[in-house]
Amino acid sequence: MKRTSVLLRFSLASIVCLGTLAAVSPASARGNRCTDRCADRYRFRKDACKSIPFKNARHRCEDTAKRAKDECKRRCR
Repeated sequence: MKRTSVLLRFSLASIVCLGTLAAVSPASARGNRCTDRCADRYRFRKDACKSIPFKNARHRCEDTAKRAKDECKRRCR
């Protein structure tokens, strides 16, 4: 009787572990390509804005980059 319950618990635990591993596939781990591309463009533009020496102009550049990112993400939907 005890051997059966141990075997049942072990099989249930292994099924749960295998199900968890199967749920994480390379396609689901990558995410959405469109929004990833938007985020990459935003990071590139924001890094370019950091080279602007004047604070007001730099903030306007960063705001423009943020609006462009939001617009890009809106088109992804």
